[in-house]
Formats: sequence, structure tokens, C-alpha cells
Amino acid sequence: MGTFNLRTTLLLTIQSALLREISPNIRGVTCGWDESKIMINFYFDGDFTEEEQESMECVATEVIASIPDRKIDVKCIRIDVPESLTSYKLLEWVYLRKEIEVILPNT
Repeated sequence: MGTFNLRTTLLLTIQSALLREISPNIRGVTCGWDESKIMINFYFDGDFTEEEQESMECVATEVIASIPDRKIDVKCIRIDVPESLTSYKLLEWVYLRKEIEVILPNT
């Protein structure tokens, strides 16, 4: 039997769970982990609805089913364009929306 690879299992599980759950205003999904928990952050452009938040909880439920020995910490966070998501990465990006970089003039 092969060894359990948490990184690979987590990334594939989240990506699979995101199918049909991504709404147009999701900018990015990042994850991280330690010995006791898995963290998943969902970044939205603009307000997110209760339905969208419930969809992200469904994604977390899929992760719990695949990796039941860890607690899950899920956050839905609003970060509007043009703010960069670069500094918000946990350990890995699972999803990033294609965006045009906006360069604002110095004032």
C-alpha cells in the first residue's frame, strides 16, 4: 500500500469538490495544514451570498470525508479587485481566477 501524501490528497480533494461550486466572484482558493488541522480560505470579489458561503462549506465537507483525522477551518473573505491576492496565500493555491493586473498611477 502506498504512503499517504497529505498535500496531493488535499489539493485533489479540494479541486474535485470545487467542481460546480465556483461562482464568478470567487477570486482564489488557498489551503494550508499542520498536524491537527486544515485551513481553507476562499477569497471573493465583492459581497458573497449565504448560498455561496454554504457552497464553500460543502467543499469543506468533501475534505472532511477524505481526510477525517484533521479539523477544518474554513474562511470566506472579501478582497476586492484590484488588491493583489499574493500575500494571502497559505501553503498552496488550489484555484486562482484569471485577472488583468491593474496598475494605479502614483498620486
